[in-house]
Amino acid sequence: MRFLLTGLIWIVFVGGLWGYTTQRDAALPQGPAQPAAPKVLSGSYVLEITPSFSIEKDPFALALDDDASQPPGLEIRLNGRLLEVNAEQIKRGQVIRITKNLNLSQGFNEFYVKASPPMAETDLDHGLRVRLLDRGGPVVDQTVWGSSGSVVAGTVSFSLAAHKEEVHD
Repeated sequence: MRFLLTGLIWIVFVGGLWGYTTQRDAALPQGPAQPAAPKVLSGSYVLEITPSFSIEKDPFALALDDDASQPPGLEIRLNGRLLEVNAEQIKRGQVIRITKNLNLSQGFNEFYVKASPPMAETDLDHGLRVRLLDRGGPVVDQTVWGSSGSVVAGTVSFSLAAHKEEVHD
């Protein structure tokens, strides 16, 4: 009698658990979720990068490819996508303006900047000022710092909303 009762309890517990997991798994979606494509904002956005040092090639950087589009020692990314910079020699205080390929999306955006200061200035703190302008006004204005001559690298995160249409009577 005990053996029959043990088998019955086992069937009830295991059968109930099997029924529960079957019902639970049937309610799950069958494929991976498809994220909506971010809405690209149109506008007259200008990205300005102003270094407090002359940018040089990082002597400790591992060179994986010969990318001639980027100046040595400078990397700028928007949402993980590399931006091209038209600057041959980047000097201290010189503003680097980027207007092409700024495909900013509605909502969250992020700039990643990385620059190498000169080896002769290892005892100084350096900064990169990152400004995003829209219609002449600043949207983002932050400075990324590096201490004691280290590589200046960091992210600048911000959110953008769609422009409201202006109605003129």
